[in-house]
Amino acid sequence: MSNISNSDQHIVTNQLVQTIIWLMQHQDIFDSFSFDVHAQQLTVKHVAGEDLIREGMYLTAQYGILVTS
Repeated sequence: MSNISNSDQHIVTNQLVQTIIWLMQHQDIFDSFSFDVHAQQLTVKHVAGEDLIREGMYLTAQYGILVTS
């Protein structure tokens, strides 16, 4: 799957660094994120709760908050 990323939208691929870069560019839409090295899992905490970010997920900052698929 190719990585589709623009200013407000991002699709998570196996290149997790791209997702982290995208999140860092949108720090106002989430509270924190953490990466579990052992489990290789990225978790993002935001106003609507907490999401485990997985390959293939669609992320958007379009509404001023993090919205995930």
